[in-house]
Amino acid sequence: MYFLYRFQFFKPNLPPSAVVYFKLFGVLILMILTACEPHKGKSPLVSAQGAKTFILSPSKTGTASSSTTSAGIQSFFSRSSPENQVVKLKPPKSISDQVRVGLLLPLSGPNAALGKKMMEAGLLAIFDGANDKFVVLPRDTRGTPEGAKAAAQGAIDSGARLLIGPVFGKATKEVGPLAAEASINLISFTNDITVAAEGTFVFGFLPEDRLSRIVGYAASKGVKKFAALIPRGKFGEKILADYKKTVKIFGGTFVSCERYLRNTNSITGAIKRLGEFQTRREALILKRNILEEKNDPISKRILKKLQEKTVLGSLPFDAVLIPETGKELKTIVSLLSYYEINSKEVKFIGIHDWSSPSLIKEPSLAGAWYAGLSPQPFSNFVRRFASVFKKSPHQLSALAYDAIALSSIKAKEGAKGFILEKLTGENGFYGSTGLFRLRPSGTVQHMFSVMEVSPKGVEVVSPSPISFSVSKTSEKNIK
Repeated sequence: MYFLYRFQFFKPNLPPSAVVYFKLFGVLILMILTACEPHKGKSPLVSAQGAKTFILSPSKTGTASSSTTSAGIQSFFSRSSPENQVVKLKPPKSISDQVRVGLLLPLSGPNAALGKKMMEAGLLAIFDGANDKFVVLPRDTRGTPEGAKAAAQGAIDSGARLLIGPVFGKATKEVGPLAAEASINLISFTNDITVAAEGTFVFGFLPEDRLSRIVGYAASKGVKKFAALIPRGKFGEKILADYKKTVKIFGGTFVSCERYLRNTNSITGAIKRLGEFQTRREALILKRNILEEKNDPISKRILKKLQEKTVLGSLPFDAVLIPETGKELKTIVSLLSYYEINSKEVKFIGIHDWSSPSLIKEPSLAGAWYAGLSPQPFSNFVRRFASVFKKSPHQLSALAYDAIALSSIKAKEGAKGFILEKLTGENGFYGSTGLFRLRPSGTVQHMFSVMEVSPKGVEVVSPSPISFSVSKTSEKNIK
């Protein structure tokens, strides 16, 4: 396995000249990109001439940390000292020696802001680990399938031996055949597994990986009966099918699922059905009536306790999957609590990031678990991105960083570094998103940590594995 991410590259005491040169270069490139349509002509080349170079060095056996890793893991070490990190741009010595990679991003159109942040993350990766032969060909997809197809063809015509991007599944469907015809591989940022194929990698975070992680962890903590609240639509159908499969793999029992449209009435109905609210409510009323007729001291004491309840009887499940975040999640957990399905009795589990301040403050979500990115490498990436570009990155920016970093590593072997066998090593890579590996089928397996929500923030209750050898169970359901 390779380490793509260096935890402390931009330090607070980095010479201002390095930051200035870097920022000016990034801004210049982005200005050029947004001022033209690269797919119609030659694209500007983003090269790491004179940039900081890293070498691969065998690691020592030991506990994983920023300085030591388990046997078989390799790490990057800088040849230069921090005080010599000024970026200098100079012309390539030989065009024929260049290893070119096409980077397909929406640099104009409705998703231009996302494309720009991903481009900036790619620039960080270039300066972290590329040598002077590595060249990126940025191409504007304009955020459309047609634009992505034209951008890909332009990159191929300009000599790209690997394509990174586009961002979306429909665009990837257009680009995949072009890459295959040119006999080059494609690493797309989509998480639409239906476009995965040999030579077309789906680099986005797959719900299957997150489900495997969170269900496996819940099962290890004694959760046996699983339920779900899942939105209607194709996404929900896929999640439900994968959830049932994953629960079975980990020895659990799938109890029930309720589907809903994203409006309050539909969500309320689904929650009441899931928790058998009406049945449990009627059971309470019946019990009260029986106790009132008895009118003895014991019955009166029990009746007094029942006055505080709205339903009677236990829930038929131990955990509920909620594949939502943001406002939708807040609405759902509030209604779950109102209709007597609360986090004190069952575990709420998720596959999206639940670390936002508004969710942390939600009392109904306390104690919930979700599968998230490894916090240390990702938070360091976020801080470093913000220190250079003075803004927060999009989560997909980390994928762009890792994809460019991976390609810059493999480019050191020349174009042969981009063949399928070189990209799909079983040991994988460790990047800003944590541990991942490309599979020959076109899927990309990411490993996640398990986080628990509390009023004080989120806590890592199960760190992401540091190697695939210690996560054999997850391989069962990643095809």
